[in-house]
Amino acid sequence: MSATVAKLIEGVGQADAMIALYDPAGLILFANPAFRRAFFLGPDERIDWVSMMRRNHAHRRGPIVSHDDFEVWLSSSLSRRGKVPSLSIETDMHDGTWLHIVEQTLPDGHILFTALDITRLGESERALRQERDIALKSASTDPLTGLSNRAHIMELLGCRIMALQAGRSTDTAAMLIDLDHFKQVNDRFGHVAGDQVLQAFARTVRAGLRTCDAFGRIGGEEFLILFPDQGIADAETAVGRLRDEVREVSVIATQPDFRIDFSAGMTMVRADDTVSTVYTRTDRALYAAKAEGRGRLKLVG
Repeated sequence: MSATVAKLIEGVGQADAMIALYDPAGLILFANPAFRRAFFLGPDERIDWVSMMRRNHAHRRGPIVSHDDFEVWLSSSLSRRGKVPSLSIETDMHDGTWLHIVEQTLPDGHILFTALDITRLGESERALRQERDIALKSASTDPLTGLSNRAHIMELLGCRIMALQAGRSTDTAAMLIDLDHFKQVNDRFGHVAGDQVLQAFARTVRAGLRTCDAFGRIGGEEFLILFPDQGIADAETAVGRLRDEVREVSVIATQPDFRIDFSAGMTMVRADDTVSTVYTRTDRALYAAKAEGRGRLKLVG
C-alpha cells in the first residue's frame, strides 16, 4: 500500500463526514466510523440498506421517516436510490441533528454515500429544503404502493436508453407485468382487498430486486421492471425467483390461503429505442403470455 493510499484511508477514518460504499444489491461494503455512529452499526458489521433502515426505525433512531406508513416510505426511497447518477436530500435525525446526504451511483451500480451534519444551518432554511425534497419524492411516487409512478418509471427507462446511446451502459432488460385475474379479486373480495393485493405484490417484488433495479406501477395491476446491466438469461432467472416468492405470499388479510400469479413480457432495451418502442414490445410480449394461458413469461426481440 502506498503512503498516499494509506493517508487517504486514515483521513476517511478520521473524517467528520459520513462515508459509505454500497454494492448494487444494497449491501454496505465499507463504512467509516462517523457513518457507523450515525446509523448504529457495529465496528465490523456488514448489513444491507433496507435491513439497517428497518432496524433503526424499529428502535426510533437514525433518520426520521417522513411518512406514516414505513413500508410505503421504504418503497418510495428504493424507487430513487441507485437509479440516477446523483441523489441529494436533507433529513432530520432522531437525535435532533440534520444531515445533507449525497448518493452517487457509479457506472457499475455501486453507490457512494456521503453525508455532512448541517444542524447549524438556520432551521427555516433546513425545513424549506426538506419540504422541497419531500414534494419531489411525492411527485414521483405511486401513493398506493410507494413504487415509482408511471411518469417516473418511464423517465428512468428514458435514462437507460440515453445511457446506452452514450456508451455508459451495457444490457438492460425491461419487463412489463400484469397480475392474473385481478378483476376477479375486486369482484369477489372488494376493492380494499384489491388494494391489499397490489401492496403485497409490490412489497414482495421490491424486496427481491437489487437496489439498481427500477420498479414502477404503470396503472391498475400493471407494473414495469428495469434490470440494468443484465441480459435476458439473468433477468429470466430473477423473474423465476420473483414468481416463486409471489406465489408463497398471503396477499389478502381476510383470505390467508388466497394466492396470486402474474404474466410478463420482456425485451432488451436497444440504443435506437424510444420509451414508446420499448413499452410497445413488452406489451406485445405480455399480450402473448396472457393469450397462452397466463402465469408465464414471453420474450420479444
